[in-house]
Amino acid sequence: MNSKQKLGIFGGSFDPVHLGHITTLLEIKKSHNFDEIIFIPTFITNSTKKIVATPEQRIKMLDISLDKHNLKIDLREIQRKGTSYTVDTLRSLRQEFSKADLVLILGSDAFHTLSAWREYKQILDFCNIIILKRDGHPFDDLVKSTPKFLSEKITKDVTVFDSKRYGNILYEDVMEIKISSSSVREILKNGQLIDGLIDKDLQDWLSLNKIY
Repeated sequence: MNSKQKLGIFGGSFDPVHLGHITTLLEIKKSHNFDEIIFIPTFITNSTKKIVATPEQRIKMLDISLDKHNLKIDLREIQRKGTSYTVDTLRSLRQEFSKADLVLILGSDAFHTLSAWREYKQILDFCNIIILKRDGHPFDDLVKSTPKFLSEKITKDVTVFDSKRYGNILYEDVMEIKISSSSVREILKNGQLIDGLIDKDLQDWLSLNKIY
């Protein structure tokens, strides 16, 4: 693996994965010149969020949706079992890809809770972070509501962001994830039309395998 390799890390329960994830991450891959974007499904989430689909079903939904876009899936959190902690995942990725630049990609809603995560300060020893706008968290509000340790590292300037291999945080102003897995589940549960929200092949698979 050469030293120029740049890997985007995107974790979540993916219950189910939807086009808000996929189209936004494809745009990010292109605009930030990532060699790979790696989707890492969580085993048990470290929050109150309840996961409906089984790990096997969520892996299958990721396989169906990501394969055609050359987006990768990494199963280390599911294989590790137990509660998934981002710091553990990044530590193992750093050992495996010692020369690569790792960039953790978070929605602003997830970033909002980062200071409550296990060893959250350590996370920035392993990677840079890109924040994607979500649920109307404007930049100023995000900075104001974030502990100083994090807020002083946030920039909108890509040149500043790219100047270091770890410890920097970029607020990505342009791209926004506008769909949520919970709203997709609700639509599926009610038997409403889901066109344009999830991958077409996943739509077919879910109409046969009524998970939600």
